[in-house]
Amino acid sequence: MADKIKKGDWSAQTTGILLIVGPILTILFNSLNPVNAANAFSFTFSPDKIEGVISALSGNESNSQLFGILLTLSILLIPLSIGGISRICQDDPGRKWASFGFVLSVVAVAIWAVSNGVGLALATAVSNWGDAMSSVAIATKAGNAAGAAQAQQAAGALAISAGVMNAIVLGAHQMATTIFMVATMSLGIGMSMSGAFNSVISRLIAIGGLAGLVLVLAFPVSSDPGFGIVGIIFLVIAIKFVIAGVTVLRASRK
Repeated sequence: MADKIKKGDWSAQTTGILLIVGPILTILFNSLNPVNAANAFSFTFSPDKIEGVISALSGNESNSQLFGILLTLSILLIPLSIGGISRICQDDPGRKWASFGFVLSVVAVAIWAVSNGVGLALATAVSNWGDAMSSVAIATKAGNAAGAAQAQQAAGALAISAGVMNAIVLGAHQMATTIFMVATMSLGIGMSMSGAFNSVISRLIAIGGLAGLVLVLAFPVSSDPGFGIVGIIFLVIAIKFVIAGVTVLRASRK
């Protein structure tokens, strides 16, 4: 690495730590989401089919909301780490590429944050749907046909609402993921043009972003096998970011 990352550079150390912690927490909390946990790297699960989503969320609504909030907080660390890389590249030929990657990462994370917010509302709708279905069963058992019909109507309305919110989440996730892949590719190009980063890791990050972009466009996150493919893409990119963080951290401590 070039000498622009100097020993004791607290900014570089912070960037290295964020590059390690951010991706690890993001992958962890994302994998703990009930829908993802029930369909880890599944190539046959179609998240656009609301029945499967409701099945995975039913009984796990609180966990979905908790891990959704933690995931949102974790992904906020990603643009901070990319911003640190952009700062290190500020006097390099790759500065514009890294800065562009930073801007795009902020946009992607903002969309993801909104998507996660809708996801919290989706979990609430599924919880209310479960309550309505319980009311249907109770009313039916009691012979209250009118009450059962009313509860069934409420459950149907909640299922439709859940379907709409799920579609919004998937659409936002597809857009954010596409933007983030471009950001990753741009960041990797900027890093590879700089003498401050490991050239192999930098090129792998750029290639990962390009490959991820092609795959996400070919296999949308709402499809099968897109759901499983995107999960693997993010895991691979996260590992590359962690390795880059380790190299930056080591360079700032030499």
